[in-house]
Amino acid sequence: MQMKHLYGLDILRVVAALSVMLYHFAFRGEAAGELPSLDLPELLKTVARYGYLGVSMFFIISGFVISYSAEDRKPYDFLVSRFVRIYPTFLILMSLTAATIALSGNPQFHIDLKQYVANVLVFSLILGEPFVDGVYWSIVLEIVFYGWIFLLIALGQFRHILSILPIWIAFSFVNEVFIGSENLQNLFITEYSGFFSLGIVINKLKRKISLYGIALFFMAGAYSLFTALSGAAWYEEAYSVDFSREVIAAIIFASVAVFILFINLKIDSRYWPVARLLGGATYALYLVHQNIGYIAVTALLDRFSAGSAIAIVSTAFIVFSLLFHLLVERRLNTLIKRYLLGFFTPKTRTA
Repeated sequence: MQMKHLYGLDILRVVAALSVMLYHFAFRGEAAGELPSLDLPELLKTVARYGYLGVSMFFIISGFVISYSAEDRKPYDFLVSRFVRIYPTFLILMSLTAATIALSGNPQFHIDLKQYVANVLVFSLILGEPFVDGVYWSIVLEIVFYGWIFLLIALGQFRHILSILPIWIAFSFVNEVFIGSENLQNLFITEYSGFFSLGIVINKLKRKISLYGIALFFMAGAYSLFTALSGAAWYEEAYSVDFSREVIAAIIFASVAVFILFINLKIDSRYWPVARLLGGATYALYLVHQNIGYIAVTALLDRFSAGSAIAIVSTAFIVFSLLFHLLVERRLNTLIKRYLLGFFTPKTRTA
């Protein structure tokens, strides 16, 4: 089933990507020791520290989009569409990041051939090698999510997805609270299953309201809030700062409300091309900004203030991502998808 393009999703992608970039440049880089001490307003640093929650918005979007596009989809078609969406851009920009690290001479970052090859396979941690860029952890979870959806499609069970979600959420809760298995957490995405489930349920409710769907919406929402609040302890320990549980809860509530609002938003047709271009460029922006950004900001600090350096680098990444999406990503992905979909399509002979 071809999904009608929702331009509100593009705006949400932009907001999520910019919040994550702000988090990295105005908070995490310094807190993790990958940027030197930055002379930034404390209010900005305080606001920026919550930008990591933008990843949760990406997971909601993913659940929404995948639940729509997977319906009545052949397994191979679904596999090709997800591969083309994720891998070519990942491979190119991961290689660019690796090359930048190798050439930069920045002592905070290191790359070798073994690490690079492991990252070509995406699941580098299984091979004992760190990610070339820290943002790849969420890409791995996306791929795992796609894998489970592909399995449901292949087994003809995707139509029962709303019956499966409560089991997934309940199992996730048990693992997060009682078992605490990292392997189960990674394999079944137990920490973020609530956000993926929210996207799926919102899509179903958008098309047909039901009491069961509403109950499932609150179940997924409650679990998402629970994991967001409990996950704050990890960030506090990692970065030695306090995170307000009230602020986190408010952001989660606002994110879900804004998501529902924006998927129903009617955008003037004059702005569709701009919204679609901006939304499409967010994947490249997400992949490329962190480590290259840290290296670039550090290099600029000798000539510019911290705020100016971050603004210059952020602007450069936005422009790069737009050009990459427009000139490379869209064209390359279309060619690869056309080839892969046609590979197993029988050619019709004409006399």
